[in-house]
Amino acid sequence: MTSARKRVIVGVTGTLTNLQALRVAADSARERDAVLYAVHVWETGNDLESMRATAHKPGVITCLQLMTQAFDDAMGGAPDDIDLRTVVVEGHPGYRLPRLAHLDTDLLVLGAGRPGRWTIPPTARQCLRQAQCPVLVVPAPEMARTAPMLARGKQGARQLQRVIVDWAVADKGA
Repeated sequence: MTSARKRVIVGVTGTLTNLQALRVAADSARERDAVLYAVHVWETGNDLESMRATAHKPGVITCLQLMTQAFDDAMGGAPDDIDLRTVVVEGHPGYRLPRLAHLDTDLLVLGAGRPGRWTIPPTARQCLRQAQCPVLVVPAPEMARTAPMLARGKQGARQLQRVIVDWAVADKGA
């Protein structure tokens, strides 16, 4: 009897904390010689018929683009030294992720939510309660903890880009 290949499952959202979780998940997959499953949970509806049709919805392409962008932002692209599978599923992340990471040899990796908060976000709490495998909740990287609170919208996005560039330049100069 052969044993199933180990898996590392990471939720993908593209937030700064999530980018750190992607890096940790990739490192964990390397250390464990595991398959890395990058999962984006798409919340658009709750009925069974819409879940069956998820693969045919136009929004799936947008989700896959988000995942590609997240890997580009986190580590300059998808790692080519590990077996990476991208998955888009419909539902609630706190419900779907623990069900995908259902083997005792799995590792579920999640971001800890917004920096500077003392509480674990609801999705991570639900995953911790329901998972049947180890769950690793990754804190925000230092850059995300020290970045100023930014306004929403285009101005906030431009301000965030400046903060990231300033941080990267300062980091390379050190």
